[in-house]
Amino acid sequence: METKLTLKLNQRMIEKAKHYASTKKLSLSRLVENYLSALTIIER
Repeated sequence: METKLTLKLNQRMIEKAKHYASTKKLSLSRLVENYLSALTIIER
């Protein structure tokens, strides 16, 4: 199930993250999801 999430971030950081995601052929949402997934794996 997918749920919408709203984040408040620095505009420059958003721009850099979007650029990075596009170079990896990912959406910004998928990039954030992958990052959070990696964080939760590390903590287990």
